[in-house]
Amino acid sequence: MKKIIVLALLLAGVLPAFAQDAPKLYTLPSPFERYTHYLATARLMGAVPLGSFADSYIDKASFRNASISIEWVLRNSPISIGGEIGSTYFQKRIPRAFYEGEQGTISAVQTRTLSQYPVELFGNYHFLPKTSSIQPYAQLSGGISILDNVLYYGTLSSQHQKIAPKYGIGLGSKFLFKKDGSVGLDVRVKYDGTVYKHDYIEKGISSVNGSIGLFYRWW
Repeated sequence: MKKIIVLALLLAGVLPAFAQDAPKLYTLPSPFERYTHYLATARLMGAVPLGSFADSYIDKASFRNASISIEWVLRNSPISIGGEIGSTYFQKRIPRAFYEGEQGTISAVQTRTLSQYPVELFGNYHFLPKTSSIQPYAQLSGGISILDNVLYYGTLSSQHQKIAPKYGIGLGSKFLFKKDGSVGLDVRVKYDGTVYKHDYIEKGISSVNGSIGLFYRWW
């Protein structure tokens, strides 16, 4: 009986100490903090023309815009880099008027359209740790834009296509649905500029867009 009591006392003293020294797996850092990981985002955007582009050509807001991006989030760094491709479309209709053309004066409703298909590289600087449920960031981007500028006079049209330099700067934030989760929302406001000159457009294309995206991240 004494042996049983001594053994029980010994176990009572050893087990708590062993439990304190046992590894606590739930305290390990998030894998998104320990490893380089990747992030894919699909966005829908609304855009408003700015500057001379709005004054001289199209001043109507557009909601027919979307993009997809892939992002590489660096380990032990607030920086991430990635690429984004998208599509934007602006349109404005001018009331019927008289226009001088190659075949003389015509009366027509003028419709101005501009499509862009940007291909960009970007860098994001994140202000909070990767484990934060809210991750605000600043973005700088640059690349090219495939332009399709079509001007309609009734059923007649004049088209100009070009590949032009494009740049942008933005502010945004990611919102995780679950802490250390893989899915969340990305909200961004961005200024876009394209170096382009043709006909009515003399000082490039500029706009500001607001977007909301759904992202998925993995490692």
